[in-house]
Amino acid sequence: MSFALLLALASSPYPRNDVRLVSVSASGAETVTALDDGMLLLRDAVAWWEQEMLLRAERQAWKDRFLVEHSLVNRTRQITGSPSRQSVTWLHRHRGFAGGVVDRLVEAVMSAQEAAGWALAGLGPLQVRCIESVRYSSADDEVREDGDEGWHQDEYSVLTAVLTLALSHDLQGGETEVDRGGRPRRAEGMQPGDVLIFRSWDAHRSTPVAPGERHIIVLELWQGPQVGNDAPEGRQAVLEGGLARLCPPALAADASSAALLWFCSRAADEPAAWAHLTRAAELVGGSAYLWELAAAALAIPLLDGLSAGGGAAA
Repeated sequence: MSFALLLALASSPYPRNDVRLVSVSASGAETVTALDDGMLLLRDAVAWWEQEMLLRAERQAWKDRFLVEHSLVNRTRQITGSPSRQSVTWLHRHRGFAGGVVDRLVEAVMSAQEAAGWALAGLGPLQVRCIESVRYSSADDEVREDGDEGWHQDEYSVLTAVLTLALSHDLQGGETEVDRGGRPRRAEGMQPGDVLIFRSWDAHRSTPVAPGERHIIVLELWQGPQVGNDAPEGRQAVLEGGLARLCPPALAADASSAALLWFCSRAADEPAAWAHLTRAAELVGGSAYLWELAAAALAIPLLDGLSAGGGAAA
């Protein structure tokens, strides 16, 4: 099984991603564009005055002593292997200053995925896990905290929405890339007010920013409780029930995501785990991040298998 899986990893072609258009009615009559099978784009989904209200919420967060004491204001880090830095402020305590914009954004996201046929109803009602104001810029001076935040998954979340607030005139880079397996897909041409939606378990990142600045709002929806006003972490880390709660309905809705299959293999029993890994191998092509996940997932089983084989031969 191990060597067959390696062969599948080495020989899988890129999956085909179709482009399609569907209509969605949420907060008006937007059109959602399916950039491919992993990303939805809502053009002009948030008006300029709604963007200003979100900025007002951020300014209030900057003055919040509770958030400052818990390092939830302008938490800045260098992105590993990138000339970019990321600064995050959590807005959960001040979403009221945005005047219902967050609620309208949630409605638009849910309507868009439903219209696109993502079939996520089996995961149950989704709640806001976190609301983050994220600023990217060139790391041309010292930052306070090292970090990773290159390719990653929003583990345990179901949907992630990225609202563009501002882009500097000299911006180069800063596009969102999503990788379901095969090769990354890049959302180019995002403008203030546009919202990009993808499934949270898919690998994603912001491409390096150099030069320029990019300001976005990130919203994650999950099966757990809505983030409370007094949450000291801003983003609840653990889902009650864990992968056993998330994976069965997620895999039923989205069996073509190699990233999800790798993720869920960690919680499955051995036969199911290998089935997930084998299916993921069929979907993976030129995905560097998913190759890393594959190596980590395969390392222990391969070593165990080789060890067992060596003992039998001796």
